[in-house]
Amino acid sequence: MQRIDPSSEDCVFRYTLGRNDIPHYHDRLVELVRANLENILNTVIPMENGREVKLDSFKLLNDVDTVYEIFPPEHDTTRAPEQIESAAQSCGSVALYEPRIDFIKNQLNSLLAVVDLEREGRVVEIDGFRLKNLGDWMVPSTCDPIEVFGHIATRCSCDCVFCYLKGNPSSVALGLPMKSADEEYQEAMTRTKYFRPQAGRCLFPALGGIYEPLTHPRCLEVLRMVRDKSSKPIRITTNGENLTPDMIAGLSDLQPVYLYLSLNSASPRRRKKLMKSRCPQIAIDALPLLRENGIPYAVLIVPWPEDTLEEMLKDLHETVSYADKGGAHLVEINLPGHSRYFSAERLFDLDEVWSATVDEVRKLREMTTCPIVTMPSMFEENLYEPEKNLAKVIGVVRNSPAALCGLRMGDIILEINGLGVRNRPQARDILSFVRRSREEQIGLVVRRGSDVVRLTMELNRHSYPYARDTDNHLGVIFLGTGLRLVYMERFRDIIQSHKAKRVLFLSSALVKPTLEQSISDSHLFGDASVKIDIEIPSNRFFGGNVFMGDLLVVQDFIDHIREHVEAKGSAPDLIVIPSSPFNMGGWRRDLTGRVYLDIERVVGIPVEILECETIYD
Repeated sequence: MQRIDPSSEDCVFRYTLGRNDIPHYHDRLVELVRANLENILNTVIPMENGREVKLDSFKLLNDVDTVYEIFPPEHDTTRAPEQIESAAQSCGSVALYEPRIDFIKNQLNSLLAVVDLEREGRVVEIDGFRLKNLGDWMVPSTCDPIEVFGHIATRCSCDCVFCYLKGNPSSVALGLPMKSADEEYQEAMTRTKYFRPQAGRCLFPALGGIYEPLTHPRCLEVLRMVRDKSSKPIRITTNGENLTPDMIAGLSDLQPVYLYLSLNSASPRRRKKLMKSRCPQIAIDALPLLRENGIPYAVLIVPWPEDTLEEMLKDLHETVSYADKGGAHLVEINLPGHSRYFSAERLFDLDEVWSATVDEVRKLREMTTCPIVTMPSMFEENLYEPEKNLAKVIGVVRNSPAALCGLRMGDIILEINGLGVRNRPQARDILSFVRRSREEQIGLVVRRGSDVVRLTMELNRHSYPYARDTDNHLGVIFLGTGLRLVYMERFRDIIQSHKAKRVLFLSSALVKPTLEQSISDSHLFGDASVKIDIEIPSNRFFGGNVFMGDLLVVQDFIDHIREHVEAKGSAPDLIVIPSSPFNMGGWRRDLTGRVYLDIERVVGIPVEILECETIYD
């Protein structure tokens, strides 16, 4: 395998300087100070004696009678399209993952608004900057291999009619510059050089929208470099166009590998129609080859109602059956939707399509061995489960410890190795911990209908498609991640710290039923003097039929809060928002790169973030 030469020259991380924003103050020197303060306060939170200080204005020492606002009355929520040269990085994407680079860009823009830089007495026109020492830009990380190979996944060999990346506005901070394959390879080599799994550090990511990694002509070479540095599973999402026998054999040499194969249809005709696939049979024929090479995989299906709903459901049935016969680890059904940028017209009735798809999936689960999950899973839970958050099994991976011990679909886990289980996140955590341990055998207690059943699970007894390296829960498939009860404790603590009596909690349509049940069941909210309103902001930014809470942006929250205050005739004492819409990148910014602190700055009401994980399944 190729080794990375630590003395090799790093690729250059270059960034272009964009236009200056419209100044808030016409006095350029006052504006210089204001812009710099705003820039700083979008990156850090000042503290005094251990308490947060929220600044909104400043005075100049030579004019202490004049107060200047730091933040304009209304922030511009759009980001100007970047003119990015080949080999330059995108400041739009990096604003999510490493806003200190965006900070530098804004600092330079504000300085260059009032000064010219010179060299030997001549004005130098500055249009960009580059990072000096990449070692300064390493960050704590789980060091997932995708943090390297994701940067070669900037193209796609298909043109799916349902692609969620189609029609994204320029203000979404997920764009990537189009680089040559050689430029991408050089960046991958540099990122591999700074990839330190043992230390838990790597170069800051700037992934943006990830497309198809296997289209890159040197993809296997990049994956081998990553495998040299890490034994972690390599998880690849692929449309399957490049899953030739040679490619599959190459991937097999890199085990542990797990593929998310976006098959969408086992019919060459329909796959060609939905995905504009040039060689639909390659992906279809890949399933038995993956099994022969011992590579576990999930089949992904977007049930897009092309032509008629009935045709889509028939094809869904046939594709799931094909995946089941092909030995898939599981089938993942991604319920379809679209933004207003994708289509200004309503393309289908979301409730009708989602409900019909879930109904079909529930029938298919009775007919197949392969587990089937729907995403977002909370939609199914809200439709069919009166009691939320249970550790209920919806499927078991064939030949897994769970399947071989006799666990069944419909079982509710009550106890794992003597530890009582109260909810789904708890069950997932315990199973995940046991998988990483040296345990060889554990006991399970489950409720099966009206009976309580005891099972013994042998952890080392398993075969394909189960693999202990890539399966987190010993083959148990649940109805999503569920809601952690610790969130309720955090919510209570936030309310008490503010001594709030009227609280507005902004949730999503999917999470609200589980949240209401958790609050009702909890003993933490017994104070009758505290009134909690749970409301659902609309996804106005993305529009279309999007209604996911994690896709809300700062302006969506601002608009809803204003309407709430107008409707109620008064403001709440406190607004609480889950952190999940701001989790990408870890810097508390929404998908446009806008910091959550803008919400409180604009509405003038205390806003607190409830720390929680993003729900991916």
